[in-house]
Amino acid sequence: MSRSKTVVRNTASTEELKAKKSLFSVMLVVLFSSAGIALPYPILAPLFLNEISPLTTFADLPSKILLGIILAIYPLGVILGSSVLGAASGVYGRKKTLNITLILTVVGYVLSALAVIAESFLLLALARFVTGVFSGNISIAKAIAVDLSPTLDKTYTFNLVNATSYLGWLLGPLAGGLLAVYGLDTVFFFAAAVLLIALFSVAIILPKDELKSRQEKTTFIALFSKQNSFALLANKQIRRIFFIYLLATLGLNAYYEFYPVWLVEKFDFSSLAIGYITVVLTLFMTITSVFFVKQLKQLFGLKFGAIVGMVLMAMLFFLHPWLSSTAVWPIYAITGIAIAIFNGLLPVYISEQYSNIEQGQLMGLITTVFSLANVLIALIGSALALFGAHWAIIFGAVLLIIATLDFNYSQADIR
Repeated sequence: MSRSKTVVRNTASTEELKAKKSLFSVMLVVLFSSAGIALPYPILAPLFLNEISPLTTFADLPSKILLGIILAIYPLGVILGSSVLGAASGVYGRKKTLNITLILTVVGYVLSALAVIAESFLLLALARFVTGVFSGNISIAKAIAVDLSPTLDKTYTFNLVNATSYLGWLLGPLAGGLLAVYGLDTVFFFAAAVLLIALFSVAIILPKDELKSRQEKTTFIALFSKQNSFALLANKQIRRIFFIYLLATLGLNAYYEFYPVWLVEKFDFSSLAIGYITVVLTLFMTITSVFFVKQLKQLFGLKFGAIVGMVLMAMLFFLHPWLSSTAVWPIYAITGIAIAIFNGLLPVYISEQYSNIEQGQLMGLITTVFSLANVLIALIGSALALFGAHWAIIFGAVLLIIATLDFNYSQADIR
């Protein structure tokens, strides 16, 4: 009997070790992908607001509108990519799909660098779109993390992946600010280089795909037309929760995309200064995600915990018109805490509520909706920013309050 228990324990230990290796590989992908995405952000606002070149004067449009287009075109690509890539990974294999998309993302970053060298706004917009399409592979990474349940706790894996993403957003802007002196093209080349490391980790560490025979016969056209993430919205209940998620992420992205513009506009922050304050923001996001989100889930439950995150974000966004250059640093630290709570609990709530759905497809929809919010707020926010960047951030706060009220009254509690 004791020998049987030993065998069971050894088997469980082996499975846990395999799961942790897979999680490590996924975390590397998310780390370098997030860092690559965040690298150019501290440079784009100062470039478009302070410099005159063919990039910033294309078609004689206002520089803020051109910045809004460049900010919007990337997540527009992510919408297209993530709506299919998450589901595709469930059909063709997580590892195979992740490898292919990482290679094509590297190509996108190289194209972006070449566009900057050529000072071609249209080529840069096209390159950012292509990069966005294949950067939708973060939904695959999240699906792999969810797949590790119940061997590893879902909240634990999801928040480690989130923490790694935050760390990428911490290192990316810092590296971008430091590399700014060498030009935006250098930043894009650097992003391509770090993604090659992520590609290597997937190829070496992630286990081989195990596919069912029926999945192998699924054509890509059928997948694109019938099994994309948007197909889930035919379900009325899923449609409601994702409408709430859209409102909330519109609010969050209003802050993400326009706090650099606001910092330049109000305090004349340089690229390096934006990088440093982003480090503060993401450092507190990372610490909260690793050490406190799981405890908050146990204390409050997923629903109330997510509400706390949304309300706190809204309150902090409303403060922007009155912040001084000194006060902005501690306020952004607290904002990082609020964002980590929201990002750590609401997606897990959705995953738990609809655990019967293929998680690649569900994570794809989460990424798609987040990116759709990114596109919409980049366009709406750039128009609002013509009257002052703080108006875009305040608009985000209003949307968060609406999302909170709908979520509180329409969704069941989950413990």
